[in-house]
Amino acid sequence: MEITVRRHGDTVVVGMAGRVDAYGAGELDRNLKDLLADEKLACMAFDMAEVRYLSSAGIRSIVRTMKILHSRNGALALCALCSYCRNVLDTAGMTRSLNIFSTHSEAMDFLQSVHWERQALENWERMETADSPIGQFRFVPGENSQADLKVIGSIADIFHSRVDERRVFSRRFSQTEYSIGVGGLGEVPEDYMKVLGSMITIGGTMGWLPTDGHDLADFLVPRNDTGSVLIRTPFNLTLSGGFNEYIMFESSEEGGTTLDRLYRGLFLLARRRRRDFKGVLGTAAWMQTSELMAGTMMRSPVREFAPENKRAITDPSNSGEWFKRDVLPRHRDVTCLTCGVGVDLSCDLSVYDQSGLYAAFYIDPATAGDRGQILNNHGAVFEQVHMPEKMVCLDKMVREVSAKAEFKDMRKLRDNTRVTRAFLGVSYVRRLVRDSAGWQGVELPVNRNIAEKRYREEAEFPLVPEKREAELSKFQRFLEEQQAKHREHGK
Repeated sequence: MEITVRRHGDTVVVGMAGRVDAYGAGELDRNLKDLLADEKLACMAFDMAEVRYLSSAGIRSIVRTMKILHSRNGALALCALCSYCRNVLDTAGMTRSLNIFSTHSEAMDFLQSVHWERQALENWERMETADSPIGQFRFVPGENSQADLKVIGSIADIFHSRVDERRVFSRRFSQTEYSIGVGGLGEVPEDYMKVLGSMITIGGTMGWLPTDGHDLADFLVPRNDTGSVLIRTPFNLTLSGGFNEYIMFESSEEGGTTLDRLYRGLFLLARRRRRDFKGVLGTAAWMQTSELMAGTMMRSPVREFAPENKRAITDPSNSGEWFKRDVLPRHRDVTCLTCGVGVDLSCDLSVYDQSGLYAAFYIDPATAGDRGQILNNHGAVFEQVHMPEKMVCLDKMVREVSAKAEFKDMRKLRDNTRVTRAFLGVSYVRRLVRDSAGWQGVELPVNRNIAEKRYREEAEFPLVPEKREAELSKFQRFLEEQQAKHREHGK
């Protein structure tokens, strides 16, 4: 067997050609022994484009190398496997535990992210921090790409209960990484239309709460996304473009910080720190919640179930039959994987497509007394899992929790849910995009005039500027007090 060794920065690429059988594995092990003697080496790629045979001996070499690199907080990536070698790994039950990529460039991109994670952890104590009235924020740089919020369907169809088969869209799990909305699972419309409920997709998994009267959530973790099981949804908001920043939040408030106060802190910090913040941000997070408060949609928003009085299902005359809002915590001291969107109504929202805003957001009458912000957050609930003190890769941690922790529930989160710790991926949304890529279904138009009128009224709500100024003043005073304390200690 022929073996070549190339270096790409901090990564070593081992190319193989021939048969990785008992003899070939011995040759490979001898080369790997010399390479792995360098304890600084943490990332390696096996380019197997020219390998046509793989045996158990070769698999042992792969696993041994993977464990050594993992102990150094690194990783092994396999790329360009032929169908036979991949089938061997699949037969041995190894494909789920290995990092396998179709191309060399994909493998190198993955290993570059591993290097970034290692460097971020090493520089953890030097990361930017900010103290606030609710706790401490620590900021980890994210991606520089533009963040979009992709909208499928319209929230108006949900709250006017006018969903029918032509307004339902279907999509594969792997195409919807972080999203919230209304949805369900099933092969044919008869299986899901009358039980559509709140849903979340996070880290390639889906949780949803069927409106079948049992009040029990479902959670599906697809191991192999063949496309035979599809997400069904009349309304979905998907975060796209990666996270611009990661934030570790530690609450300093007794019992934890409410979700609305946490978002208020994120808005205030974004206004001070981020030029790319225009008023809308998307989040995905691993949260430790001391008290989880939920809002539950009780009926599927299909035409058949529309209120007889022709008013929206959120109207006070109808909301009692359609929604149940927790007045006592539904869960205490649990781990929650969340995805959500927040809108700061004091910002100039005219920078966004108004029809997109109208399709994506609404004012909940239950929280209409405080219109400084619109929040929409869903969470998959698990038995409490220990959260590491340092985290920099949200996606990896989300997948670990969803794969290993015990699932308890899935809910739309109320704004008074209390958070003690959280690691958030934050997208500073630049565009709201009507999404059709990968969806099976036909988008219906949204009335732009109605959208512009509605959001002009909400953005000009008279109390918003006063509330925002009061919050900014309070925050500024707190920062000034902190700086004065530091100066006193320095004397």
